Amino acid sequence: MTTALAVDGPPLPADPSLISLAYQHEHPVQAYEFDDTLERWTVTARIDADILAENMAARGDTNRETLDAIEDVPVGRMSFLRVRMFGPDNPFHAMDSYTGDVSRIGERVLDVARGGFAHPVGDLLVMDRVILEPEWRGFGLGPVLAGAAIRRLSPDCTAVLCEPGSADGRKMTEEQHHEAAAKLARMWSTIGFEPFQHGVHLLDCHLQRPLDLLAERQQEFTALCRSWNTQHGHR
Repeated sequence: MTTALAVDGPPLPADPSLISLAYQHEHPVQAYEFDDTLERWTVTARIDADILAENMAARGDTNRETLDAIEDVPVGRMSFLRVRMFGPDNPFHAMDSYTGDVSRIGERVLDVARGGFAHPVGDLLVMDRVILEPEWRGFGLGPVLAGAAIRRLSPDCTAVLCEPGSADGRKMTEEQHHEAAAKLARMWSTIGFEPFQHGVHLLDCHLQRPLDLLAERQQEFTALCRSWNTQHGHR
């Protein structure tokens, strides 16, 4: 279940132009179980403490004692799975071994009887989780951060898959779940995801439209950064 949250809240806690994405992928030298078929990627969005301190010092925003106490500012985290179609293992078995959410996506996409891909020409990328820290929600950052990560992780992939769903841990009625999923589906459509079947959404990596939509989101992000600087008296 791909997740992202956006709620109304206070102003941005820091200059969004300082956000960077860090990618982490670990694997044993000797493959264990499905390690050669299912790659797990964790993407962390944060503002590095040193970068933030340098930025604040250059603007004369604070004193040395405060600068020395600055720590990294967490913005969010994302998880992706790259499913290798030409690996040594059955790709569905690899997806089925991970979580129920990923298994459901595999069932929809790889099950020929249900109209899915018989055997995709290229790997698949699953956008499993996109979660922003509460203070960073409500500013449209989810699509631009996820889109940037997808652009880095999707070369040679035929499609990116997700299943929109809520991540806040609240108990919801079935109707509320449907409403949350519909809202998130609309959000992910802004970077090129389209309904595939049974709640799974697909971004076709061979199309130009996702690149054009990501460029639009990046323009909005640039405008957000300019707005932050204007509000804080910086040019």
